[in-house]
Amino acid sequence: MAQSSFVFGVSPEGWNESTQYRIYSGISGSVNRNIEPVGRFFLAHARRKLNNHSFDEDDRIQAEAAIKQEDEVIDLKDEEEETPELLSRDPKDWKEQDHYAVLGLSKYRWKATDDQIKQAHRRKVLKHHPDKKASSGNTNDDAFFKCIQKAYEILFDPVKRRQFDSVDEAIDDSPPSLKAKGDFFEIYGPVFEHINSPKSEVEAFYDFWYNFDSWRSFEYLDKEDADGSDNRDDKRYLERKNKTERAKHKKEDTQRLRKIIALSLDPRILKFKQEEKAAREAKKKQREDAVKASQEAAKKQQGEKKKKEALKKSMRNERKTIKTFVKNYNYFYPTNESPPADVIGKQLSELDLLFEKLTLEELQNVRNQVESAKDSNGVKQALITEVTRLINSTDITLNVIVPVKGSSTEKDNASKGENKKEPKERPWDVDEISLLIKAANKFPGGSLNSEFVADHSGKPPRSNEELIKKSKEVQKGANALDEDDVRKLQHQKKHTDTRIYEDPSMREATINYDDKLRTQTNVQTNVQTNMQTNVQTNAQTNAQNNSKTSSKQGKNKMKSKSLSQPIESRITEVSAVKVETSIKSTEANSINGSTSKASSSPSSSTSVTNVWTATQQAQLERALQMYPPSWKGDVDRWDKISSAVEGKTKKECKLRVKYLSEQVKAKKAAQSIEK
Repeated sequence: MAQSSFVFGVSPEGWNESTQYRIYSGISGSVNRNIEPVGRFFLAHARRKLNNHSFDEDDRIQAEAAIKQEDEVIDLKDEEEETPELLSRDPKDWKEQDHYAVLGLSKYRWKATDDQIKQAHRRKVLKHHPDKKASSGNTNDDAFFKCIQKAYEILFDPVKRRQFDSVDEAIDDSPPSLKAKGDFFEIYGPVFEHINSPKSEVEAFYDFWYNFDSWRSFEYLDKEDADGSDNRDDKRYLERKNKTERAKHKKEDTQRLRKIIALSLDPRILKFKQEEKAAREAKKKQREDAVKASQEAAKKQQGEKKKKEALKKSMRNERKTIKTFVKNYNYFYPTNESPPADVIGKQLSELDLLFEKLTLEELQNVRNQVESAKDSNGVKQALITEVTRLINSTDITLNVIVPVKGSSTEKDNASKGENKKEPKERPWDVDEISLLIKAANKFPGGSLNSEFVADHSGKPPRSNEELIKKSKEVQKGANALDEDDVRKLQHQKKHTDTRIYEDPSMREATINYDDKLRTQTNVQTNVQTNMQTNVQTNAQTNAQNNSKTSSKQGKNKMKSKSLSQPIESRITEVSAVKVETSIKSTEANSINGSTSKASSSPSSSTSVTNVWTATQQAQLERALQMYPPSWKGDVDRWDKISSAVEGKTKKECKLRVKYLSEQVKAKKAAQSIEK
């Protein structure tokens, strides 16, 4: 913010600066206010800023202009003489006359002031008044006087005068046809300043003049109805026509103003256009370079892709040829023997692992050695030689060739294995990893009897820590496993059936899931023994039971005859009544942890039951009553039943119901034999 300084006058004599002064107030700070660009004071401010004048200089110049204007009083001696043509004008053609010339103000025209117009009108009236002309004999010659009155009427009215000035033919308002020669800023310097003006200021200047709306109006050229018709339609038609003509003249005037602007001469505009053109060309070149670079990159990528495909194809052919030789030699087994499927898969898997470590030239070398071999031993020796070379050159350990049973290689490996100490953690083979993945999906975390997989994997059992550790590694994906293991798993998935079935085999049925492994007696023998025991016990029980129990048994017999009644309701009924000591003893044995298989016929399904407590048995009975076979809901019925029994899964509940139903069938069979 600019600071103002003030210089005070000299203090009077005898002035005591220490005592003779008084402070009333300090100078207040400046305040910024917005002003409207209107009024005579703003025009004076704009005039001073445009001319770079101070207040004193501007006041002096304005005073001189006022004095000069006062001196320009029209003198009678300087009066313009009327031409014969002017004196003979018809008042009816007042639109065709020059009003300034009629009043004698041709040299002033639009610069003439109101006082000058009044003086000129008074002088012309005194000279051409009809009363004065009557003395000279021209009594009816008042045509020129009427022209004077019309000129004064037009020029003294600001609106009508502006309309006349807008179409004044004496003023040449056509744009210059020739371009002014010389330096642009020397000619237009006061307006355009310098060439380093920013683009925003230059564009703002030209936008103002391109959108400038002058005060010129063209109502003066409106045509009037010569006949003076009072028809409204005629007047409206004439008004529309005049309005159209005014718009046309206004458009022409706007175009004239735009031609006056020296846009084509302004070097700043040329500079801006050149900069924009250079920017467009640079942008275009950048796009072309980007397209060219992308095309070259695509072409290069396509070439590399073709090379890789050709290389892959060549390597694939070499691998196929070597595998064909191995196949033709019966996978190094004797001709009269058929190699097992797992041996074939392992050999092919190990060959793929070997091929991944070899380049195309090395594959071609191996293929040449295999082709030159005369028998299977030669082919095997060529492969072993290549494996040995890889082992010596890198840290790779491979077992590419599966030794034939009884071969010296197998014996050597066996003797070496005896001398080696077993590591603390046994390495995982592909079969175990595959089984672990499938078991984790089959028996998720928290499932009971998850040791089913470990006991039936055919491998030495592993600890829980080993299983958990390996499961976490497998969950991380293929990146956590070795490339060899991943490839072997993929090969095994295609060629080997490693599914885990829901029902255990006969060997699996010998497992006690709550204790150590124990053998189980023949299933049919157990069923027959239970049936005989049930018959004897039922006979004793029937003799001791009262009539109330007999009636309940009769009801049970009637219910058992209904084929549509679900087996679960029969189980619940038998458990509620607590019939036959054989059923009680069977339930007691099952609660104590024994497992058995019961079958009423060879075609009946077998099941394995785990330990069931009395509480779990009661929960199962209540759940069967709550969710009968006719129950319909959003979820599975057995899911609801298993959720109501603590510590039991859906499968275990089904097996328990199946087991109890077989017991009921055995009891009824015993009753029928007794009868």
